[in-house]
Amino acid sequence: YDKKLKIDQREKATVWEHLKRSINFTWNDRGAHGLPHLGFADWNDTINLATGAESLFNANLFGKALIEMIALADYLGEKEYKATLEKYYAEMKEAVNKYAWDGEWWKRYFRVTGEALGSKENKHGKIFTNGQSWPAISGFAEGERLTMALDSVRTHLNTDFGIKLSGPGYNGFDPELGGVSTYPPGAKENGGIFLHANPWMMIAETIAGRGDYAFQYYNQINPASKNDKLDIFESEPYCYPQNVLGDEHKQFGMGRNAWLSGTSSWTYVAGTQWIVGVRPALDGLIMDPCIPTKWDGLKVTRKFRGATYKITISNPNHVSKGVKKVVVNGKEIEGNKVPVFTSGEVIVDVTMG
Repeated sequence: YDKKLKIDQREKATVWEHLKRSINFTWNDRGAHGLPHLGFADWNDTINLATGAESLFNANLFGKALIEMIALADYLGEKEYKATLEKYYAEMKEAVNKYAWDGEWWKRYFRVTGEALGSKENKHGKIFTNGQSWPAISGFAEGERLTMALDSVRTHLNTDFGIKLSGPGYNGFDPELGGVSTYPPGAKENGGIFLHANPWMMIAETIAGRGDYAFQYYNQINPASKNDKLDIFESEPYCYPQNVLGDEHKQFGMGRNAWLSGTSSWTYVAGTQWIVGVRPALDGLIMDPCIPTKWDGLKVTRKFRGATYKITISNPNHVSKGVKKVVVNGKEIEGNKVPVFTSGEVIVDVTMG
């Protein structure tokens, strides 16, 4: 009876109110640099710093969440709340750019002591892939800082089998780092090619307008591309493994933990919504392809809110990104957002340029 009474007394609210509370929680749980606390861990659950550490992943995740919440607040007509969210976004963007830029790439964590991880000052763990992709996704990285950080990933972390999560690997157990230091260099989160992080780099490259790199990364981790390397890969060529051993490991290129990954769903999002560039918005379907420059174009069928969109994308000038014209059912529209149709077939012609 007491247990039932406690359940009945729990607060109830709409999904929208839950979202608001999550924003408030993060905003009120920040550290010395104005960045969200790490907690026990962020997405990388093997890095376990002392209480009070700050996470740049959480900061950028918060930025992306704010972008979506601002759009929802605008859609719902909540002008005052929208203004509050825009203030949060501007302040977080300022803090990330003030404290996290390391000259060629973005830092990944701050210990409670203020020391950075993912910095050129570190002997191990100098650069983290998620530290470079997510500032692009959040919109906090712009201009030279955007492209320089992505170029640093290509220089320091990319391999023929995919992009490493970080590097160089930590060498020996460190109780102040936690789980990441229990793996040898090149394995799992310690400098391994953790595939889940690769599609975020694909998305980041499309945001930077570099479809050739985005598609290169797509192909690098495609299991089907390993058919001629199965003596090295040693994993099924029809599903993503969780990770591939990195180039600091003597078994570099070997896939591990097949099927155990969020890679497939994220690569589907990266491929369809960011490389092909057909992605949903609250009030329409966005046409924003970022493809290899050698492609002449492509055709897409997309079912969306009751209608079937037959989309032809033409790339006569062989650009990577940029939409010159969108024609919907024979009529040219302003911009690159196709309005919502609730039934039937919609013919969309997109010309890049």
